Amino acid sequence: MPLEIIGLGKPEVRFIWDDNSEDVYGARELRLRCACAHCQSESTGERLLDPSTVPEDIIIKDMNLMGNYGIGVHFSDGHTTGIFRFRELQRAR
Repeated sequence: MPLEIIGLGKPEVRFIWDDNSEDVYGARELRLRCACAHCQSESTGERLLDPSTVPEDIIIKDMNLMGNYGIGVHFSDGHTTGIFRFRELQRAR
């Protein structure tokens, strides 16, 4: 779990981890990575989200912790159903 998450109202989210490393994701990059049932088929894994429908200027409207394992992000395009797992957000060093 990150020590700090910074990104409300911004076009990017910064995760600061307990080893003092940081990972930064653009809001659009996160939105395109969403693996919820609206964005990716649960049965086949096929991407359902058309990248051309995601605005270039998308921002983070709200975030909330999902237990100790991830974060729910509300995007300015109205999308709110994705859960992003911390283990998938922390890039290998």
